[in-house]
Amino acid sequence: MRVGDRMWRASDERFGRWGLADNHYNALRILNGTGKPISQAEIGRQMLSSRANVTKLLDLLETRKFIRRLPCEDRRVNLVELTDEGAKFIEDTAAEVIGFANEEMRRLTREEQKTLFNLLGKLLDE
Repeated sequence: MRVGDRMWRASDERFGRWGLADNHYNALRILNGTGKPISQAEIGRQMLSSRANVTKLLDLLETRKFIRRLPCEDRRVNLVELTDEGAKFIEDTAAEVIGFANEEMRRLTREEQKTLFNLLGKLLDE
């Protein structure tokens, strides 16, 4: 728990410089990785977040013009796509974000990192 809390605080500080939280960035990465519009529900599934939380995250990203909500034939479904501004933001910040992650993991050898990844995946049933 202490490790998670420490990493969460460090993450908040880093992403806070851009007026975002790590969850905002995660939503942008999900959209960037799909290359096409996906539903808010799918974003929530990939983030393991509630519908209300995803709506709030996307509201800010839409205000910043990083994402766009699209109409869908099924009015119960909200499709979301990454805008050019959102893609540029990801492109401009990706190296720094990867640097954040590398900095946090630098105390572990590559083999220890793989072991940690596998163990955490087991806890998440992945």
